Amino acid sequence: MKTINFLNPGMKQVRKSIIDIEDSYNNEWDILAELIQNAVDAIRNIEVKDYKGKIDIFINAIDKEIRIKDNGIGINPDELPDLLKPFSSNKTNESISVGEKGVGLTFVMFNCNYFELITGNGEKSCYAKVSDASVWKNSISEEDLQLSIKNMDETIQGTEVILKQVSNLPFFDLTFDQLVYVLRTRTSIGNTKVIWNEDIDISINLEFVDQNGEHFKDKEIPFKYLSLIDELNDNEKIDLDHFKIHYEDALKTDAEKRRALFNKIIYKKGEFLHNNNRKLKYLAYFVPGRAVWDKLSVDLNLITDDKIDDDEYVENYHYALMNSGIFTSVKGMPTGIVVNNPKTGYAGYWSNLFIIFEDSSLKFDIGRKSIHGRQAMILQNYAKEIFHDYLKYVTKYVSRDNANFGEEWNRDEVFDEISEMIDLNNENTLFKKSPKGQEAQVCAMFYEQAAKGKIKDLVFLTSGYKGRYDLYAKWERKKVVIEFKSELKNILRDFNDEQKLFDEIDCIVCWNISEEDEKALKSKSISIEEIKKSRLSTGVPSFPNATHRLDLGGMVKPIYIIDLKKII
Repeated sequence: MKTINFLNPGMKQVRKSIIDIEDSYNNEWDILAELIQNAVDAIRNIEVKDYKGKIDIFINAIDKEIRIKDNGIGINPDELPDLLKPFSSNKTNESISVGEKGVGLTFVMFNCNYFELITGNGEKSCYAKVSDASVWKNSISEEDLQLSIKNMDETIQGTEVILKQVSNLPFFDLTFDQLVYVLRTRTSIGNTKVIWNEDIDISINLEFVDQNGEHFKDKEIPFKYLSLIDELNDNEKIDLDHFKIHYEDALKTDAEKRRALFNKIIYKKGEFLHNNNRKLKYLAYFVPGRAVWDKLSVDLNLITDDKIDDDEYVENYHYALMNSGIFTSVKGMPTGIVVNNPKTGYAGYWSNLFIIFEDSSLKFDIGRKSIHGRQAMILQNYAKEIFHDYLKYVTKYVSRDNANFGEEWNRDEVFDEISEMIDLNNENTLFKKSPKGQEAQVCAMFYEQAAKGKIKDLVFLTSGYKGRYDLYAKWERKKVVIEFKSELKNILRDFNDEQKLFDEIDCIVCWNISEEDEKALKSKSISIEEIKKSRLSTGVPSFPNATHRLDLGGMVKPIYIIDLKKII
């Protein structure tokens, strides 16, 4: 009887394992996050008092080249061949190291066709190179992929990783300011520990050649999370705890309280002790209007005014723009992972709120897209507490949709713009201008047509109850929920945010269903069907006054549409 080493994987199994590793990465910034995380971890593991860490980053978007160099603990040349194998790691200090799954260098190496590594631990140094790893991964060749490794006479401290012929990744299209924002909010360079406590400092130097060939050289970046609070002056922000101490006094009038919060970003820092042994630190801020996120992104040079309404651009580069959400961080590293908003009243206010949690107990792998189960529920419950703390003051003293953010309102300028809007020329409504883009006018015109008797068979109960949906009504004996939208496609944002759910809405009232609406809904596999009236039709009656129907393929009941332009 002969024995066989049946656990030794063949070439096919090795390739599958590498492809599986690659498939476990889902975010546009993952290669940068892996390389930078390794560099930061290497510096944190230097056990020398007052050691000054240094990381140099070079990215050439035209040549698809990345170089990351650190002066950290380095790699023992004897361990390097094993370290480059899938699921290998030399990280032993779990309390400070972020990396856990041991596939980072494998993922990085097989996303380029030239991988070079120079490393030393102060005693031994070596040079290693792998060529055509990406080509090999996608081939069916039975030849081994070769690692060239050479010991060096020069003794160095730290590691440099050089990637050339890198896969064409989305972050190569970023501008310099967008790249800095991603580095400071999605990678270990955006150190979150310093939001709450002092921490080591690492000198970060960035050199970047963008897609237009513009060269940014010797740009120093703080080893610190890019918090909006640090970007604002004192006239633009207020600490919620400071407000409570100085303005909750009964002698302060509502007008004084309103002036204190007016057009300010309200921020709050704190921590929760979960189960008496797990600290969850947080930073939160509430902006005075949803459009403020766009304004801040423009002010930080993350987007230009002409791109704000470009839905495709915003979707592609959402990770490089300011936005609301519940974000996570672990051991000082922002993950970029967003936790879904919990269900609450006044759900619309979640679009004004940003929260980042630092949770060192969070099990984390770079590349993960979301957090599920009990971990997510814990963060959602604490996010709800923060949300309700804001609500006590926001609902009373802060205008919900104030989008001007400190800009002066010019009456003549506004009316000049209105005069250029499209005239309706329709005697069936009191409004003279098209409501395109104005949800409030769509709402007003709906009630106007109801008063005229053109919208029939609905009994209106109340509007905006607990901030979730716009109108609660009855149709015969049925309880129905109605939403108003300036453009039908806008409902997709609510569905994406999980603020509003497809199967909870009975009817959407909008103005003039367009080809853009149809295209946007079709991209999400939602079809729009026009309802054609017929005296011969039988069966279940459609929603009263409905002009169209949204269908999600039979999975849930359809949503009916009232296109007001057709009604009027």
